[in-house]
Amino acid sequence: MVFEVRNAILILLIILSISILSGCSSTEAHVNSNSDNEYDELLVQAKELHKQGKTEEAFEVISDVVIKSEDMDFFTELLDVINKDAVPMLELTDIEVSRDGDYIRATGSVKNNGDRSYSYIKVKAIYMDANDNVIDTDWTYAIDSLGIEPNETKKFEMLTKYPEGIKKYKFQLFE
Repeated sequence: MVFEVRNAILILLIILSISILSGCSSTEAHVNSNSDNEYDELLVQAKELHKQGKTEEAFEVISDVVIKSEDMDFFTELLDVINKDAVPMLELTDIEVSRDGDYIRATGSVKNNGDRSYSYIKVKAIYMDANDNVIDTDWTYAIDSLGIEPNETKKFEMLTKYPEGIKKYKFQLFE
């Protein structure tokens, strides 16, 4: 009789454990099935990208895994950098990129769609190959100390030494 009660308790514990584990999301189950080495490799890759100024790419590397509590500060730092740098009320318009001898000439405009003025706004050019690998980056002030008022548009120009292999580009605004 004691043997049957003990077996019944063990079976109940096993069923309870299975039901608890089956409540995990698919991401958690995937991450938990990965080894610590795989997690560590993703974290190292993300930290290296962040050091290179590729914060959004770093965020993408680790955004699909469950972050360990000891790495939460790094994850929060990535989010802070991404959110801090964004200037949502300013819009890049009329971007034109052309080859000018040994240089790339990029011109465009910044339009202030917001209700406050901005000063010292940078525009960053990201030049990539056909596989979206970053070949080079450059930046300049699109808006200087004079600022840009609501509903104003200001033009900018940037010259970058031409690196071979450029097939794509994108531009971003930063405070």
